[in-house]
Amino acid sequence: MAPTISVIIPTYYRNDLLPKAIESVLRQNYEPIELIVVDDSGEGHAEPVIQRYDEAEGIIHEENGSWKAALTTGIEASTGEYVQFLDDDDELLEGKLTKTAEVLRENPEVGVSYCGVIRGDERHYPKPSVSGEFLEEALAFQTFPMWTGSTLIERDVLLDCLPLAGMGEDHDLEIELGDTDLKIELARRTRTDYVDECLAVYRQDTNERWAGPRRFEKVKQNVKHQRELYDQYPSIRRKLLCYWHQRQAVYWLEEELWSSKAVSHFFRAAYHANGPTKKLKCGAGAAASLFGRPGWNAAEDFRNALTYGRRQIQS
Repeated sequence: MAPTISVIIPTYYRNDLLPKAIESVLRQNYEPIELIVVDDSGEGHAEPVIQRYDEAEGIIHEENGSWKAALTTGIEASTGEYVQFLDDDDELLEGKLTKTAEVLRENPEVGVSYCGVIRGDERHYPKPSVSGEFLEEALAFQTFPMWTGSTLIERDVLLDCLPLAGMGEDHDLEIELGDTDLKIELARRTRTDYVDECLAVYRQDTNERWAGPRRFEKVKQNVKHQRELYDQYPSIRRKLLCYWHQRQAVYWLEEELWSSKAVSHFFRAAYHANGPTKKLKCGAGAAASLFGRPGWNAAEDFRNALTYGRRQIQS
C-alpha cells in the first residue's frame, strides 16, 4: 500500500477560494490522502465550506493564531508518512502528489521533493542547483519554485523541525517568518529532489504584509533567527543584505519623491556589498538618491545608455 499523504490547508477568511483548493486535492489520482483544513479565523468562518466535503477533516481554532500556528496544528494532527501544505488560495494540478511521492519513495536519502509552479502567466521550473544538499540556496533565498505548496515532505523530518520559527521560545521574533526559515531547517536535516514539471498554482499574496518594508523585515528576522548559520556563510549574508537594502532603497524612491530612507538603504547596501565594484555601484546609487527620484532616474538612464553603448560596440 502506498504511503498516506496528509494534505494540510490553513485558511483565514477565504471562503471564496477555499473550495478550489480543497477540490484540487480531491481530484488527485493518489491514494490514500488525509485532508486536514485548519480554520485560523478564531470564529469558525470556514466551517460551512469544510462541512460540504465529507473527505475533509476540519480543525477550528478558537482564537486566531498565525499561519505557523495553523500549520503546526495540522502537522500534529496528521498521521500520513508524507505531508503536503497548500495555502487556501492555491491549487494542486493533476499528478502533483503521485509524482512528488514517487521521488521520495525512490530516493530514501531525500526528505523533500518539489515541482515547478505556475504563477500568473509564468511557469517556473525547478532549478538543478536546488537538488541534493540545498542549505546555501535556502540561506540565500534562492530556492523558488520550492515553496510550501510545491513541496512534499517526509513527516518525520518535519516533526524534527518543530516548533516552527516564531513560536516556542523565540518570543522576540514576530510570529510570521515565512517559509524560508522552514526550508533552512529542512536543509539542515535532509536532501531534496524535484519533478521537472509545473504541478501547482501559486497565487502570490499581494497583501502589503508581504511586500515593501514588511517583506524586508521578514528577511532580517530570518537572518537573525539563523544567525549562527549565517556566521558560517558570511558571504551569503552580505550578498543577501546588500540585495535587500538596494530593493528597499528603490522601493522608497518609488513611494516618495525624496526619501532619507532611500539614501540610508543605499549606504547600508554599500556597507554589506562584496568587493569594491559592488560597493562603488551602491555608493553611486546613494549619491544619485540624494537628488531624490529625479536624480535616481537620471542615473539609471545614464547607466542604461552606457550598457546599450557597450553592447553596440561588442556587436
